[in-house]
Amino acid sequence: MSAPSSPASERLAGSVSPKVVLAAILLGRLAVNMQYRVIYPYLPAISRGLGVTLATASLLITARSLAGLTSPWYGRLSDRYGRKSLMIVGLLAVVAGTGLMAITPSFGWAVLAFVILGFARASYDPAAQAHISDLVPYDRRGRALGLVELPWSAAWLIGVPIAGLLIARAGWQSPFAWLAVFGAICLVFVGWTRFPAAPKGRGFAGGSVTMGPVAFQLTRPMVAAFGVSALLGLANVSFFIISGAWLESQFGLAVGALGLVFGITGFAELAAELLSAGVLDRIGKVRALFAGLMLNALAYILLPRLSVSLFLALVGLSFVILTAEFSIVSVLSPLSELAPEMRGTVLALNSALMAGGTLVASLVAPRLWEAGGLSAVSTFSAAAICAALLLLWLVRWNAKPDGL
Repeated sequence: MSAPSSPASERLAGSVSPKVVLAAILLGRLAVNMQYRVIYPYLPAISRGLGVTLATASLLITARSLAGLTSPWYGRLSDRYGRKSLMIVGLLAVVAGTGLMAITPSFGWAVLAFVILGFARASYDPAAQAHISDLVPYDRRGRALGLVELPWSAAWLIGVPIAGLLIARAGWQSPFAWLAVFGAICLVFVGWTRFPAAPKGRGFAGGSVTMGPVAFQLTRPMVAAFGVSALLGLANVSFFIISGAWLESQFGLAVGALGLVFGITGFAELAAELLSAGVLDRIGKVRALFAGLMLNALAYILLPRLSVSLFLALVGLSFVILTAEFSIVSVLSPLSELAPEMRGTVLALNSALMAGGTLVASLVAPRLWEAGGLSAVSTFSAAAICAALLLLWLVRWNAKPDGL
């Protein structure tokens, strides 16, 4: 782990084009997000390749989520040593995890690979979000973080269809080999790019943060934000885990067709990210979060009623994805300002809580699916989102200029 940059190197870093820095962050995040996303539509194919049931294969997501719980530790490291170092750690984990999945002979080795992949997102995502938050004032941060979330939709639009075609032609392990190569390219690009230093008074502490207990005070708005994130992870991942199985069983879609379907619905997530970039700073970030959660709950309530045809099912799926992503982006901006001096730690703790929600989802969703199909899972997801709305209402979190 490198030491904090010297003033001279920071001045040199500051001369680098912001577009190059943003491109490096987005490209690296695309690698992290694609390895995260491709598992959901193709979990049935992966389970068949490993010779296990869907419920057993979902334990791969459990293992990845357990590793994601280490995110606060990485967040403290990013507050101490800077954001770029942790982004590099995340990309190294992408290359190692996907490379192991490409050659793994058994389910046990696949579990190890997914633990490594859990470290990738735990390290990279909070550091990238914190770096952008360091540089962009709060009144413009909703737009900035909305744009930084674009790799999530790109993972649907690019990664998932490519993975489907590769699985159909070369087997279930082939997408992981491709992702390992792409991750290595991103690692070189991020490593080569010099990141600008945060303006004085914002950003990581450059060595002043200890590695002891978390030093910030847990305020009511912070508890609300963390709770909402955990419930969002629980609700949305519960559905995504069974989404491929639902489309296979309900409409008889093959692996290649699944890739195209999820690629199309990626436009819904792209719309959510662009919408959040355009409206969060104008209408208020917490107000937008309320609206997003209400629409996300409605999307889950409507989804079983729309699954009577493939077209309506795609409309419902797109509505779920749009409202889920808009809600996730909406909670990031105000959370990033609740403890600016330890922003990396706060955002990493938020990521860990989402991983905790994902972990519970990986254990619950396959069993709900076996017991009651889509209706059971969508009802569970809607209930989790309603719980998030109730939490937000009880705290009465107001959008104030200081982010509280």
